[in-house]
Amino acid sequence: MRRRSSPQASLSPTTTRRDSKTPEPGSARSSIASRACDACRARRRKCHFEESPPRVGSISETQCRDCCRLGIACSFLVPTRPRGPKRRKRLPSMSDKSDSEPPNGSRAHQINRETAEPTLSNEPVLILPEGSPPTSRTSQTRSPFQVSQQAVHGPSPQATIASQTEPPFIVSTEYPTDELCSRTLINILMADYLDLVYPLVPVVHRPSFRRDLAANRDITDPDFFALLISLAALTVGLLPSRFRGYRAVDSEAGRRFETRTAMINCCAEICTRQRTASYWDHINHRKWAVCYVLSVACFQTGQVNRSRMFDVEYLQLSRLLGLHRISEYEGLNCIETHLRKKAFWLLFYGYAHNRVQSGRWERLTYFGPGELRETNFEALMPLDIDDEQVFKDRILDPVSPMASHSTPPNNSQERRVTFTLSSGFNLHSRVFLKGLREAMDTTGCECELRRSPAARLARLRELLQEMKYMLDDAPSPMRQWASSESHDAPGTASYENDRPAMSNYGSPVEHSHTTENGHSPTVIQGQAEIMRANIHVTHLWLQSLLLEKVEAALQDSALGNSSTTAREEVSAALKANWAEREDICRQMLHLLHSIPYIYLEPNGLYLAYKVRDVAVTLLNCPFEAHERPARRAVEYMRDFTRALSRLDRSETVNTNSLKSWVDVDREPAV
Repeated sequence: MRRRSSPQASLSPTTTRRDSKTPEPGSARSSIASRACDACRARRRKCHFEESPPRVGSISETQCRDCCRLGIACSFLVPTRPRGPKRRKRLPSMSDKSDSEPPNGSRAHQINRETAEPTLSNEPVLILPEGSPPTSRTSQTRSPFQVSQQAVHGPSPQATIASQTEPPFIVSTEYPTDELCSRTLINILMADYLDLVYPLVPVVHRPSFRRDLAANRDITDPDFFALLISLAALTVGLLPSRFRGYRAVDSEAGRRFETRTAMINCCAEICTRQRTASYWDHINHRKWAVCYVLSVACFQTGQVNRSRMFDVEYLQLSRLLGLHRISEYEGLNCIETHLRKKAFWLLFYGYAHNRVQSGRWERLTYFGPGELRETNFEALMPLDIDDEQVFKDRILDPVSPMASHSTPPNNSQERRVTFTLSSGFNLHSRVFLKGLREAMDTTGCECELRRSPAARLARLRELLQEMKYMLDDAPSPMRQWASSESHDAPGTASYENDRPAMSNYGSPVEHSHTTENGHSPTVIQGQAEIMRANIHVTHLWLQSLLLEKVEAALQDSALGNSSTTAREEVSAALKANWAEREDICRQMLHLLHSIPYIYLEPNGLYLAYKVRDVAVTLLNCPFEAHERPARRAVEYMRDFTRALSRLDRSETVNTNSLKSWVDVDREPAV
């Protein structure tokens, strides 16, 4: 399509090309814009606008078909150069042009005001807050870490829509995050982090984080800037299906980062450059969070070796901060105490994976043999309250909401207990703690060697029974078969479509259409689903690992007795255990098929590895191939393979359980 070079056409990019005659209905010429929007130009697509008269307030008035389908803002900010020979006459300045704006420009401004209110389309979009002033990013020549009056109330995501009627101009960097991507994309990434990733990786205090982001604290605080960049890497790593949508929002970033690995590596390099010679002289929880988050982000794309090096950094910082000693929490305010207790359990999850998963013993461990027995795990549990109830100097309503909903209350007027993210986080921590009890008791102790195989087998069976029924008193939203009474999951696109979508939960800077406690019901329901998937997959995974230890103990007992009767007893016991293993696999498949992909995806490769560990046990079936249990095992394996093909989205072959490094000084084997 050839662009017009007349000044009148460049003043109103959103107006469609029209002839003096009335165009025929459905004519392609009548619906092609005189100038393609930024997203269509980046993808080299024709920019079509709806020809039929739109409704008042409809988002299609200022959005082309592709941008409306993707759920992104249709902007005309990137300047274009006219084709053909250069003009000999001097063009009028921008100020002169704005004084003689034609009626089309005023109509575009009127349309812009009408579409400023948040609307919902078929695709989920980022809800824009009401009343945000249409600000634009102005050029500057100062340092990115100096405060200016103009940057105190930085642009909201609505600024992208409001700036469509303004003449395009080239600007210099205003925010430090512009080195990575536009501020609009940063806001979208932070919204997705708070709505989808935060329940699993709670490394920020949500109210404080929102205030700091609204005040553009990254301009003056390098630690907060590094935290923003690392959280952007984490969100990109854990939400692969949304990466295409992120690239469409910021065409320049889309050209720079063709893969998630490229964007995560850029984030890691930006954070590393912020470290001066005295960077480690002053430590805090934010520096710990940056290292931990970058480790998780690199792991999601298959960069195991780089993730391992970030592990070393956050483990050392955990030691310096004393996260495992409750006495080290003295002198901290309520917010820091709440954050550091959650940080302790996040590193405990990593320790648990290294302790029980095979092939990960090359990683450094945090706990020594004696420290596990000295750690007061119960005192390190965070309070079962949301971040909005935790302030620096006080805590509101510290009553635990973990009461069981199995029996309805006697008083029908009794207020229903609200589920909190911290209660789900603590429930997941208790599952890990119970599953590692046997491993922790035997670490650094020779008493296990003196115990008979029969006593060890009885101990493992007892622990397996406790693990199996420990979630019976879980809150209704956290049960494996969550009832529709507890919450109705929001409608989401099926994972087979694999469509990218922007967050439909609102901006992290400002909120609109929220409930009394400041959260949309859709957000709360989705976060409960995300945590429910994480808790029950971990629960089944740990049961499967304990069952493997039971079978190993059975086989060890047969080694001491070579009689035919003993071997037959062991074979019968293994076949009896197979029914329990089959039940674990069936429950795992039920979870994977009942929870939408949008809620499974934030769990990342950790969920995929747990599912794989459960599925691989089906290969050791004690029955013959023609028997029914063996045929069922084959069907289960096919279902697990299909599920893992969707869950494992690493961009490179993940060699987590293999030796993925090369010692160049070692002589090659002949």
